[in-house]
Amino acid sequence: MNNNKAIPTFLLGHPVSHSRSAFIQNAAFNYYKINSVYLAIDINPLMFDITLAGLKKIEILGLNITLPYKKDIMKFIDELKPEAKLIDAVNTIEVRDEKWIAHNTDWYGVYKTLEIHNINKNQNLLIIGAGGATGAVIYGLKEYGIANITITNRTISKAEVLKNQFEIDLLNFKNLNKSIKDYSMIVNCTTLNFNELLNDFYDNSIYFDLKYYSKTDNIKNFIDGSLMLLYQGIKAFKIWTDIEPEIEIMKNALF
Repeated sequence: MNNNKAIPTFLLGHPVSHSRSAFIQNAAFNYYKINSVYLAIDINPLMFDITLAGLKKIEILGLNITLPYKKDIMKFIDELKPEAKLIDAVNTIEVRDEKWIAHNTDWYGVYKTLEIHNINKNQNLLIIGAGGATGAVIYGLKEYGIANITITNRTISKAEVLKNQFEIDLLNFKNLNKSIKDYSMIVNCTTLNFNELLNDFYDNSIYFDLKYYSKTDNIKNFIDGSLMLLYQGIKAFKIWTDIEPEIEIMKNALF
């Protein structure tokens, strides 16, 4: 990369005001003296297509994509990496030779979260939610070695797509609270907090919420999405810059 010319990097989503990604990416850009600045853009859904058409015309280092655009972005890309194709969602865009190359690094954030917390692979695991991040969660769980995976979602048709795509089990959302005691680990992929979804919590179960700003509400074994955010960002930085960043630089900026 030419360090004499400032080239921006963007996060696209709606909303993005809560995002900490700029802290971790700008800390790394500053440390490695890369002349880029990471900016979050809140795009109204009605303006998504026209905004992306404009971004395609300017020089950028790369993009991160967050909710609700992890699938919508795919019509603007030139190449889809295998893991993004299988997950069917994109959170990182690499720009090479004026081409937009789509990656998914969310799965790696899930994988590292499980690894760092030393999660037992023999979990009977339930995923709540079937949004743009859920495919990456399932991919990361399977890469880690967790085989017993069930999904539930208020709109059952969305859960059925992921059930068939990844060959996992399906729980009717109406039976969520009645069946929750049967699962040793629950992963929340919704925009709601756990206390808005579940009536009861069990001390021998693990509760992993992808949101890094979520509330714990007296849950004993609670994991938030901070490590997922950190490690998906580390992988994205490597994709954009070909530099393996020092983890502590980005970790300190986040925490």
